[in-house]
Amino acid sequence: MMQLYMEETEDMLQRAEECIIRLEMEYSDLDVNELFRIAHTIKGSSHMVGYEKIGNLMHKVEDMLDCARNGSIIFDQSIVSLCFEGLDTVKKMLLYKKDQGSKEIMENLVSDAIRIKEMIEVFIRVNKKVEEKTIIKQSEPGIISSYLSKKVKGENKYYITFFFEEDIPMVSPVILMILNSAQDIGSLVYSSIGDNYFLESSCDNDIKTFEIIISTDIDENELYTYFALFYIEKINIVDLSRSKVAEKDYSFIDDDNNLYIIILKAVMKLYKIAFSMSKEFNISKEDIYIITPLHHEAVKAFSRLKNKNKIDNFITDFNEIYNDVIRLYEDGVELNQKKSNHIQTQVIKLMERAYNYTKGKYIFSIFKSQKENFISGLKDFIGLLNKSSTLILLIDLSRLTTLNENEVKDLIEIKKEIKLENIELGIIVVGPEGRRIINIFDSIKQIEEFNVFGSEIHGILGIFNSEDSFNRISERVKGIK
Repeated sequence: MMQLYMEETEDMLQRAEECIIRLEMEYSDLDVNELFRIAHTIKGSSHMVGYEKIGNLMHKVEDMLDCARNGSIIFDQSIVSLCFEGLDTVKKMLLYKKDQGSKEIMENLVSDAIRIKEMIEVFIRVNKKVEEKTIIKQSEPGIISSYLSKKVKGENKYYITFFFEEDIPMVSPVILMILNSAQDIGSLVYSSIGDNYFLESSCDNDIKTFEIIISTDIDENELYTYFALFYIEKINIVDLSRSKVAEKDYSFIDDDNNLYIIILKAVMKLYKIAFSMSKEFNISKEDIYIITPLHHEAVKAFSRLKNKNKIDNFITDFNEIYNDVIRLYEDGVELNQKKSNHIQTQVIKLMERAYNYTKGKYIFSIFKSQKENFISGLKDFIGLLNKSSTLILLIDLSRLTTLNENEVKDLIEIKKEIKLENIELGIIVVGPEGRRIINIFDSIKQIEEFNVFGSEIHGILGIFNSEDSFNRISERVKGIK
């Protein structure tokens, strides 16, 4: 693309010089029109490849020639001189682009371009015959707008993120190639940048990724070939087709929440059995008496869940752990540390998967604090929380570096309010600054004790490990069927 731009621009500059030589000798409408078309073309193509300084200068030359064509200024040798000076500067700037001259040379050329633009503006203003009436004119659509305005076609929809290499010399030409490829195979539905991007002189210095949504009939596996372009380090594609994303739909119906709580009851009991093994190395008859009906209820709850495909593996692993526990009890096998550790590991993995799938939707809620005014945001979040279906709330303070006295007081009050709703509270602190916040919670233990954990899953497991918290959760879910 850049090679084509250079070749075509050099050819047009040669033709422009020939027009100027003829105009120095004799005025010709044909030569003025040809010169205007050349300026217009170089302006557009320069903006497309990211050479804004050249495009802006040629825009002014184009304006001056347009005024001469429509008769609002008289064509004379001053116009010829300004055209020649402008085109000569453009030629030098292109030569610099090809040979990568010194920074000082380019700065001088940019200064020359600005000076010529200002001279043209003054020339037009001074020499206009009559003051033109102000007309509100709709600007022509830019590159992005023109693509987005086209009729959408294609059954599949993809969200694509492009990551550029660090040593990419210019981003805008690569973005244009991405857009052209997208247009070749379908329709552009969304772009993370707008038309203004191609008009900003610093556009190539501040973008590391580019995101689009396209609609197309081709499959995901074909897309990688179309977008295997120079200077793209990697690509991420998310299939947004309705048939593919339906399994992620979330229902706000309370019955769904109850089904997950029924399953949680059985998983909690498995967890309790697994961790009592390491202390007593046996499975009691009472444990089996409790877990058997809970397992039966959980199996029925699984059968009522709408999204069975996503949880098939989870159900299989859940049944396998349950069967291991029953088999160990019925066979009267003497437990040892190795066997109990194995079951504990399997239960923890199961709980981690259950948490990652349900957090924010069912049972478990997570609030991640912002660096400023996090108490205000937390209060708003709790105000919106479905307290009847939330069992555990985790507050992640990892983005903070410290807590002031008022924030600590507010957290104590929030904990008390949450406890009245029978919701268990855990604090998550991760990162290098976390030690300072942990020390703050340690210092107020005599006033109010908070459960502080190093990750979300450790928070869930820690709350289940707490006898008081486990019993309170068990009491809450006891009557749900």
